[in-house]
Amino acid sequence: MAQPRWSNRIAFVITTTAFAIGLGNIWRFPYVAGEGGGGAFLLVYILLIALVGIPIFLTEISLGRMAGSGPLTGFGKLGGRKEWNLIGWVGVSGTILVMSYYVMILAWILIYFWSCITKHLTSLPEGDLPSYFDQVVSNQPLVLLVIALIMAGAVYITRHDLQKGLERHSRWMLFSLLVLIVALAIWSFTLEGAAEAYRWYLRPDFDRINSQVILSALGQMFFSVGVAMVVVFAFGSYTSPQENLVQTTIWVVIADTAIAILAGFMIFPALFTFGLDPDSGSNLIFITMAHVFQDIPYGEWVGAAFFVLLFLGGFTSLITSIQGAEYGLTDRFGWSKDKSLVIISLTIFILAIPVCFSYVENPIQIFGRHFFSFFDLITNSIMLPLGGLLIVLFGAYVVGAKRLSDHVSSGSESAGFLRWWRFLIKVIAPIAMVAILLNSLL
Repeated sequence: MAQPRWSNRIAFVITTTAFAIGLGNIWRFPYVAGEGGGGAFLLVYILLIALVGIPIFLTEISLGRMAGSGPLTGFGKLGGRKEWNLIGWVGVSGTILVMSYYVMILAWILIYFWSCITKHLTSLPEGDLPSYFDQVVSNQPLVLLVIALIMAGAVYITRHDLQKGLERHSRWMLFSLLVLIVALAIWSFTLEGAAEAYRWYLRPDFDRINSQVILSALGQMFFSVGVAMVVVFAFGSYTSPQENLVQTTIWVVIADTAIAILAGFMIFPALFTFGLDPDSGSNLIFITMAHVFQDIPYGEWVGAAFFVLLFLGGFTSLITSIQGAEYGLTDRFGWSKDKSLVIISLTIFILAIPVCFSYVENPIQIFGRHFFSFFDLITNSIMLPLGGLLIVLFGAYVVGAKRLSDHVSSGSESAGFLRWWRFLIKVIAPIAMVAILLNSLL
């Protein structure tokens, strides 16, 4: 099997950024920031991105380039024992589980988009918005049909080679996403509650900073940046030895964080203008924002643009995640690209079925949780932090921080940064990962 390669550096940066930017930035970040007190959460999040997010991202992408192969063979190659490939299996399994409920949320978004352009959503009485959300999520035949269409589109894009598939489509989708989020953030700036929202969002209340906010920001960092899903490992393996991985990592993580912050600039002024609660949880975009679209001129079109934005952000993460998992299977088993894609897409779709049926009257439960809640728990609270811990420990102590640093420095002149990076991956990042795991398990 020929090793995939990026066509150029810009394609590498754009596609990797498209993977990192997803629903974690536009759907999850605003409501988690709302629950964390706005500015208090934002300050903690930015610090953790610098101290933990960038070091883990750089470690994962560097290991991928050093291995020059997929995540299901690369860890064993670097560690000298095939048992190390279990780290790759944790990442690929976590990616598939995340995508099984991620694609369901994308289906909800498309249904809401259709409701906006047909003016159905904006014509509902305000008191009916929660029941409309319940109606959407409990319509399993419709949701599964939309999931099938989304998966078909994802497979169509990823079955082409890297340049004609992922690179080409990620470019225009990321550009469209940026245009929409900037336009909606500018629109929010014109609202009456913008000044109050910005003060709440940008001025940290230090009394709100506690262990729960810190742990919440750490969990959000994983969901947003996309580390430990070994997609970044796969993308690193496509990279030339001359690529400046330090510079690329910083650009990607800054772009990812900027989009998350912009999502707050887009959403919070609207909430403050109409007296809505910024800590309304995961229903923020489906119920709370629907109130906003009902109360503004041309709300159906603003809402439609909002849901297109959400879909583009999520769909880019879906196709890049499928690409990374596909490469892992193709490299490990020698299968054709089409065979690997069929296996991955069918697995995601099959797992999405019980996830969708989490919203029936008496859903099947695992350890007291329905499938959606259970998959979300084991991925975001256990598998991704565990994968992140294993990756940094593997890079720092099995491959060796000095050896890994020497490899990174071949395309970089950031000697001072790399000294700090070695300390962060040997000490700070592992402590952060253990803290997330203990908080989840105890």
